[in-house]
Amino acid sequence: MRRTAIKGLALVAAVSLSAAACSSSKAKPSSGNSSTGSGKVRTLVVEDKPVASFTNDFNPFDGNSFVGQENAISLFYEPLYQFNTLNSAQAPIPWLASNYTWSNGNKTLTFTLKSGVKWSDGQPFTSDDVAFTFTLLKNFKAANTNGTPVPDSVTTTDPQTVVLNYSSPQAANFQAIANQIIVSKHKWSGITNPDKAVVTGADTVGTGPFVLDNFTPQNITLKANTTFRDGAPAVKKISFPAYADNNAATLALANGDIDLTGNDINDVLNTFVAKSKDNQLFQSTAPYFPASNTVSLLLNEKSANAPALADVAVRKAISAALDRTSMATQCETNYELPASSSGGLTLPIDQKSLAPAQTNDLKPGPDPDSVTSLLTADGYTKNSSGKWTKNGATIKFTIIDPNSFTDYWCDAEAMVKQLNSVGFDIKDNGAFDYNSWNTAITTGNYDAALHWGQGTTPFQRLQFILDSSLSAPAGQTAAGDFGQYKSSAADAAIAAFEGATTDADQSTALNTLQGVFSSDVPAVPVLYGAAWYEFSTANFTGWPTSANPFVNPSPRSQDYEYLILKLTPKP
Repeated sequence: MRRTAIKGLALVAAVSLSAAACSSSKAKPSSGNSSTGSGKVRTLVVEDKPVASFTNDFNPFDGNSFVGQENAISLFYEPLYQFNTLNSAQAPIPWLASNYTWSNGNKTLTFTLKSGVKWSDGQPFTSDDVAFTFTLLKNFKAANTNGTPVPDSVTTTDPQTVVLNYSSPQAANFQAIANQIIVSKHKWSGITNPDKAVVTGADTVGTGPFVLDNFTPQNITLKANTTFRDGAPAVKKISFPAYADNNAATLALANGDIDLTGNDINDVLNTFVAKSKDNQLFQSTAPYFPASNTVSLLLNEKSANAPALADVAVRKAISAALDRTSMATQCETNYELPASSSGGLTLPIDQKSLAPAQTNDLKPGPDPDSVTSLLTADGYTKNSSGKWTKNGATIKFTIIDPNSFTDYWCDAEAMVKQLNSVGFDIKDNGAFDYNSWNTAITTGNYDAALHWGQGTTPFQRLQFILDSSLSAPAGQTAAGDFGQYKSSAADAAIAAFEGATTDADQSTALNTLQGVFSSDVPAVPVLYGAAWYEFSTANFTGWPTSANPFVNPSPRSQDYEYLILKLTPKP
């Protein structure tokens, strides 16, 4: 997932014609052959984030590649199962696999694969490809960008059966395992350093519904994979245009040039919905977007530039100083509501898993008295400049967020003012693009950053912050725990949840994790992050809405594939 904010159409009039030229594709019907019978092919135009230009890299293990940036991975490389994360009661959706079973105390996971699946180059998809992928993740930790649990061993009993053997119970992590995308053994076995390799669109071999049609730095088009197992998709062509900045993307939205996007648009009813009867949102009432993650201020406890962040009292004081309501209102236009629980879960979707002790325990506004109490008890005093000081050092750190993420940048600037007003010594730095910011966070080269949550279950959301096994030494790419947090209590509760055999045991472990999150504050919950989603019905029908929430519509590779395969071009 990612964040892009578009702050109103009033700025569009000042955008030059060159900005409009950033897109070489329109969401209007284009000439060609189509099974719709109209003689026209409708191109689905997807805008995921402002990017000045694309690089010809389709590596699914590199978060900075085109497919990683634009949430297009599963249009080429697919998972074993899909999941509707808006409905935890919905059963896993068979994808490359048709069945799964657990055995050996939930330490052995057996997948039965669908028959007749082929790679886009015509070679058969088999259990060897699944075994190869999980072995690759084990051998190249940096390629495991999602933190997928890797098996101790993998066996293939026949071309349609693959067995993953783990040293500990992993049923709690089934979604993370089954949602892992699979790559072809015959293509990737010859690739060294899979996390860094450049794989061009022309060299991409996948099982997904699309293949590369044409690449230019300003526009990438995909065409239907005619060998796709369920038949060529109804959407015959997809365009990913490059927009230099938010203003250019806003202009395209105003012109009706985009079918699917996931942006934070200021005053969305007037600046987007009111522009056309075809412009739609997930739901017609506020907050218009479903909550899907917890936006938190990540704190790097191992930062050499900010040693105070290793102090739990300081982290608690940071949380107490924040005015979450003002950020929700002024920076997020109330599309994202203030976090109300210190336990790290996402509300309301995690309400059933919410620990009683962490229910409504975060104040929506600042609590300066608690800041004073926490820091005074920790040995801090205020110096002549009004800054909290201990052993001659102030509580000094820098919050990094790209200023192109205008809502996050607004939040960052607000936090600087709020924290400094009660005696902290904080700065912000917005001189990042997405790639440099993401690299700084995942390699531990930062102090603090506002970041969306990861994971699609309550456990995964907490695991992303608390699981030290997802971390990596500074300079190496981590899959999670970007704050370098280490807690024996958290690790034990994670193991307990993974090994639980009853719902009651899982609930106990999950409550423990929320308690650890609350007491140690490895990250500061700030807002409940929206599943950003806007779409146009001008050219396609079948979109997910609150009346038909068949998939989480927010920008995520697997969700985008599932969503796009449900669309039907208008005649």
